[in-house]
Amino acid sequence: MKEAFTSSWNRFWFAPSPARSLSFVRVGLGIVTALYFLSALPDVAVWFASGAPASTTNLAEFFRTAELTRDARWMVSPLFIWDALFNGSNLSESTTIYRAYLLIGAALSIVLALADRIAPRCPRILRWFVLRGGLAALVWIWFVGWANRVVLLAGVVEPVLSVSLAALMISPIAAQDRQDHQYSWRTTLSRRLIACQFTLIGILTTATMLASPTWWNGTGAYGLLAPTEDRFFDVRESWFETPLVYEGLTLVLVWLLPLGLLLAWKRPSRSFGVGLIWAWALLIGLMTTNVLYAATFGIIATSLGDRDTDHASA
Repeated sequence: MKEAFTSSWNRFWFAPSPARSLSFVRVGLGIVTALYFLSALPDVAVWFASGAPASTTNLAEFFRTAELTRDARWMVSPLFIWDALFNGSNLSESTTIYRAYLLIGAALSIVLALADRIAPRCPRILRWFVLRGGLAALVWIWFVGWANRVVLLAGVVEPVLSVSLAALMISPIAAQDRQDHQYSWRTTLSRRLIACQFTLIGILTTATMLASPTWWNGTGAYGLLAPTEDRFFDVRESWFETPLVYEGLTLVLVWLLPLGLLLAWKRPSRSFGVGLIWAWALLIGLMTTNVLYAATFGIIATSLGDRDTDHASA
């Protein structure tokens, strides 16, 4: 029994699988990360310029006043370091520097999405860096650097995108002409980590919903659309206010995610389960305007189950 368990464990986590099995996840996360960086550009002057609410100086003062300086030490960011090094000069808390950081992050993310096409044209050392996961690691570091800088303004997308990029960097990238021939245990480990992280997030999301009375009394879906000032739709005095509609949608949102998770881990029903998760993510994205979160959720859901675990023979 012990040997059977060990064999199953090793196969689940470490059996070599084709590098192409993570191509969709890599491309999707690269595009979402680029959009994330670009979406922050319009707010740089409002939040991060000298004297702005989230400027480095004001954040430092906030942490000191709230006696959170020790807790904030883990929030490492190249932008905090830059502002400290050039404190007192025009380069500190410079909107130009912040915008450049975001543009570089977006460019790196696009290169990551297209890495299998771009890498073969690069010099040997750069090609090795890109295909071995170095570029993915750099994108993750760049993203975390910004997420730590905007920690007081961050939403739901940062944690999900961060852990997904961290797991993605474990896998090598196969050049386009070698995708059908390159197998690696690192690809399997990366894919399983993303899948298990997604499962845990899905379980916690479901548990959080069930812990709130609004999801039991049928008003959960209505609550998601209630703050009309930052929503795509204004449902006031519309057909949506019919109890049958919002209560039915509440029931759908509660069941879609856990049911999708359950089915996606089973090979025969994997596609249907992933489809249910996509439907849940689409509804959440449309109802809450958290489009990047919903897109990330849908992208990493494709790592679930065994669609492409045509492992190489041992």
